[in-house]
Amino acid sequence: MGYYNRVRLFWVLAAISVLSLGIYVYAINTIARNIAARQDLERQMIKVSADLDSLEFAYIGLKNNITIELARNYGFEEAKSPLYVSRARSSSLSFNTLSR
Repeated sequence: MGYYNRVRLFWVLAAISVLSLGIYVYAINTIARNIAARQDLERQMIKVSADLDSLEFAYIGLKNNITIELARNYGFEEAKSPLYVSRARSSSLSFNTLSR
């Protein structure tokens, strides 16, 4: 192997080493940024979960305070002839069977 081939091999290996070092630094930087982003998302999830819990408690409190008088004040009326869906199994499906 001649002198020029050894010099060329040295520079190729040096370039590969520098390129590998650059890729390594980039990968470490990317990993650190992803870890920081994940921790931030976890903090946001905890905050949103806490907010959701407080909203659920508020909903339950408001739901328990609904009375017939309050519904009437908002304009709701009791149905005179309520319609119910039958739980009996039918053998087939159809469109509207009531006369129009």
